[in-house]
Amino acid sequence: MSRYLMSSQCVFDVIKRRNLDAELWLEAADARGIYADDICISAVTPMTIRWQLEQALTAARAKPEAAAYPVPLIRDFIDQANRFFEDFARDDRIIAMDHRIAVRWGDLLDMKITYGSPDGRLYDVPSATKVEIATALVGRGDFPFVYVDYHQDAHAGIPGLAVENPEKFSRR
Repeated sequence: MSRYLMSSQCVFDVIKRRNLDAELWLEAADARGIYADDICISAVTPMTIRWQLEQALTAARAKPEAAAYPVPLIRDFIDQANRFFEDFARDDRIIAMDHRIAVRWGDLLDMKITYGSPDGRLYDVPSATKVEIATALVGRGDFPFVYVDYHQDAHAGIPGLAVENPEKFSRR
């Protein structure tokens, strides 16, 4: 049975509770024989998402008219994120960075990995995303994870990375 590591973007989409593809993928997982214990996140995911939410909250307070989301909704996202991370921590589904993951991350730091944003802009993958990818490649107990992330052409250039796009499994 495969085990899965959700990307920070997918986790963020689950936290939003807007019926986005990652949330629908997670809801449909049990029906596909993927159980909660089979789905994990990297230790960098809570840090990444909390930082993004705090930045969004600060920006929304400073300029409410320019904010992507209003302050009360961002606070809801923060509460939902905390519950999500507490559930994963309680069930030992947050994968800590160990020596093997750190070594693989070091290899990935030397790789140029470029993603495309929904609006077509290209950007270099941040270090935290490379930690997630390293975690997926190393896995747990010598079994790599399937990385749950939205399609990026760059995934194909990472040797050994198995990816599942939530868009392919969540369409009704």
